[in-house]
Amino acid sequence: MPKVVDHDERRAHIAEAVTNIIIRDGFDRVTMREIAAEAGYAHGAIARYFPNKQSLLTTAFLHVFSNSHERILERVQGVRGLEALGRMSRELLPFTDVGPQRSQVVLSFWDRAAQDPELWEIHHENIVRRRDLIRRFLLEAEADGELAPGLDVETAVNQVSAQNAGWQMMAVLVPEAATNESLQASIDTMISDLRA
Repeated sequence: MPKVVDHDERRAHIAEAVTNIIIRDGFDRVTMREIAAEAGYAHGAIARYFPNKQSLLTTAFLHVFSNSHERILERVQGVRGLEALGRMSRELLPFTDVGPQRSQVVLSFWDRAAQDPELWEIHHENIVRRRDLIRRFLLEAEADGELAPGLDVETAVNQVSAQNAGWQMMAVLVPEAATNESLQASIDTMISDLRA
């Protein structure tokens, strides 16, 4: 009986291999040959799933973003408003369990997206989706009377987005400043500033 292959699982495994290479060796080492070696497949097997490096990088980026989005949705289940926003930020910020490695991958993709229109479009679409989630939590907080009087929701969306992105950069470029204590204090201050 022929072996049944789960193609989606194999694509996800290959995308994970890309992130492992970025973490260990940097973005420049992401070649089809290195990916095949990391994933444990023959070079030709990779080509069956991804016709070129561009399609593979796109899939790897979407894999990283989708995993992050799923973790956020799990973390905020059953809560809303500022509690949900705090939990979302806790998931996005680079706490030392796995966050700094994720930040390295995120920054690599930011750099690539800045130079590649196709990746930029995908990245932009997903960042807008994340900002919509931040906006949703802030509007819930406003409806529940949690927000400080006169606080502009769109300005708050920008501030939360910028803070979360900034800590990603800090974790890679100034890791000694991105301690768990600093990250938690940043979230607590942000929520406190938003709260009525």
